[in-house]
Amino acid sequence: MQASDEPTVRYFALIKDGGTPEEATGLVRRVPTTPRPTDEAIGNDLEWHPTDYLERYFTLGSMDRENVEISPELAEELLARWRAARGH
Repeated sequence: MQASDEPTVRYFALIKDGGTPEEATGLVRRVPTTPRPTDEAIGNDLEWHPTDYLERYFTLGSMDRENVEISPELAEELLARWRAARGH
């Protein structure tokens, strides 16, 4: 399989009403795994932890926060900013 055919990790910024991805309040990623994708969210410790957020979001149609798909680069930028703010 060529690298371009590899399944990609998808990132989602959690935003409040009227917010932008750059002002995200949380981060979720969907990792392609078999037999179904694995969803993970950034916890208070700034590490990835399993979550059912995306499954609930797509099933219920809405939650208390909205999400928007973002690039891996923006996800890394958000993580770096949050880690720097906490002295990590």
